[in-house]
Amino acid sequence: MPDLVLRDIDPILAERIQRVALARGWGLRETALRLIEQGLFSAEEEVRSGFENPEVEALAEAIAALKELPAGRGF
Repeated sequence: MPDLVLRDIDPILAERIQRVALARGWGLRETALRLIEQGLFSAEEEVRSGFENPEVEALAEAIAALKELPAGRGF
């Protein structure tokens, strides 16, 4: 998996992430990954709550197919 670089993070958000890392005894990398994963679970649950399982599966398959397309030249 490629590296993910986040630029221009709001200083307050960065401080909040650092506080979680300190409170949990995690490194910054582990903290960021865990917070992203937790946020994804929450976002996925919101998406799933409005769709039936066959619709969610079809959407997931469509997204996976789009990811397989070669990168465009940009706009």
